[in-house]
Amino acid sequence: MHIRGPQARLLAGILVSTFIGTGAATAQKAKDTVRIGFYEPIGSVLVYDDPQPQNAFTTRAAFDTLICYAPDSKSFVPSLAKAWRQPDDKTLEFDLRDDVKFHDGVALTAEDVAYTLNWLIDPASPYRFKENFSWVKEAVVVSPLTVRITFREVNPTALARLASSLYILPKHVHAALADKSTFGRRTPIGTGPYRIDSVDIAKGVTLTRAAAYPQASPCKPAATVGRVVGLPMPDVQTQAAQLLTGGLDVMRISTREAGETFEHDKRFVMTSIDGMMVQYISFDAANRSGNKILSDVRVRRALVQAIDRQAIATSVTPGQKPPLKTDALCFPVQIACAWNTTPPPFDRAAAKKLLAEAGYPNGFDLELTAFASAAQLAEAIAGEFHKIGVRTKVSPVTLAAYRQKQRDGKLQAVVALWTSGGLPDSSSTVDFLFGKGPRDFARDDQIHQLADDAMRTNDEAKRKALYAKIYDRVNEQAYALPISGRPDVFVHLNELDIGPGSLSPYSIEANEFRWK
Repeated sequence: MHIRGPQARLLAGILVSTFIGTGAATAQKAKDTVRIGFYEPIGSVLVYDDPQPQNAFTTRAAFDTLICYAPDSKSFVPSLAKAWRQPDDKTLEFDLRDDVKFHDGVALTAEDVAYTLNWLIDPASPYRFKENFSWVKEAVVVSPLTVRITFREVNPTALARLASSLYILPKHVHAALADKSTFGRRTPIGTGPYRIDSVDIAKGVTLTRAAAYPQASPCKPAATVGRVVGLPMPDVQTQAAQLLTGGLDVMRISTREAGETFEHDKRFVMTSIDGMMVQYISFDAANRSGNKILSDVRVRRALVQAIDRQAIATSVTPGQKPPLKTDALCFPVQIACAWNTTPPPFDRAAAKKLLAEAGYPNGFDLELTAFASAAQLAEAIAGEFHKIGVRTKVSPVTLAAYRQKQRDGKLQAVVALWTSGGLPDSSSTVDFLFGKGPRDFARDDQIHQLADDAMRTNDEAKRKALYAKIYDRVNEQAYALPISGRPDVFVHLNELDIGPGSLSPYSIEANEFRWK
């Protein structure tokens, strides 16, 4: 996604020669339409069908959850549900609002909530990440506006999961479909601040502001912009050219180079949204890959101390503001995020000394696996390792190739980006990196026990103390190192305010767009 050489000169030419000025922006404001570029075509607007970040944008625009997580207060507030209670550790009951209707005019009831959740936990339902609701035993209708959810086991993250992942579907539409996968492209009817008017894999998605949105709140406000159109454009060069010439109003960028095209053009603003994404490196401490050198904590600490986190984060992170600093793989907006220690500090001389003590005064060979989205970061880290004699080869991989290497235990070290799975709770990252299974390259029994204990209690103070011990253990053993937060960065018309952002995988919300 870099803009270099002839393409950079082409865009510079467009920038110099274009005469649209504020005219295109004024025209879009008059039309009350915001056009946003999507890098992938959308075949379904629903994350249940396709859990990519841009689908989170369309899903959250058209559908609602029972409750909403307010990160500023780290609390849950009403949305479709006006009240809720937890009679015991394995039960939640929700009372629904009586004034919510789906976009086709049919009133929302407890039948819709129970149907949606029971469909999600049905083994026959074909969608990814079924583990998100594996803790649910069943959902039952208590009354037309009350639903009861029972658990298979204690789950302190239940409210967080319901707030972040349970989008309520219309039973009268979805249940009638023989092929449920057609719902997200043919009949995506929800209760959200926008209704879906059209879904075309080639032409994009059109969202129109809902006529009424009585469940609006500061946590999820009503829409103000009349229409939002998501246009499929597969590469950053095309989107940049369209933004410069009036064909787009908002685009998402992932490199500093992409943003440089717009830095001095007053027609545009660059907005960075800090969410839960962290950029990090992790190591094969369990010797699954066959590179036993990494099983020595002195070697891992040396690698950690070789990395100038601040310099690297500043050099590769897109946007115009410094990335968030963190000494653990979580952020304060997340529930139960805590730590008491810091990673070994940057000290190249100390790193070389540790390598020598471990028996590698001349360094060693290392393979560093990275997704395309983290390739620049991986190259920068490899450069740091070379300075202490560690000969590092960066291996960019696709998701499929990464999963295969993960299953086969062939990952020596990984550089990646992680969004906590969209869940505002520390458990998500701990389970993702250190939970028992093919993703675990630490295999630390102490962490396993602490994580199990943290998922057996609803006491938030106890959970926070347990996760602090886990993250302290990660720092002590140098299993992984957070480089920094990674904001989502958007370039957009100066006349458009895209809002404060959210903790969703796409970071911005259509209903927060405002014309200035």
